[in-house]
Amino acid sequence: MSIEYINERMKEFAMNIDEFSIGQIVLDKFDNSECKISNKTINSIEVYIKRKNKKGIDTTQWFDMRSFNFKFKSK
Repeated sequence: MSIEYINERMKEFAMNIDEFSIGQIVLDKFDNSECKISNKTINSIEVYIKRKNKKGIDTTQWFDMRSFNFKFKSK
């Protein structure tokens, strides 16, 4: 594999990750709840999600950029 190929694949996986920062509040597209970005790598984002009901739990979850962009939007 060439370096150019690897760089192109990394751009595809990273998508628009540079538009987001740790500590930024994002909105869940499905219920409009506020969630907070708690960590990042070069191609994925960890999001802190507050419980959605009394029986739920607060949690953090990792998303690749394709899944993140499907589920969240900027506030």
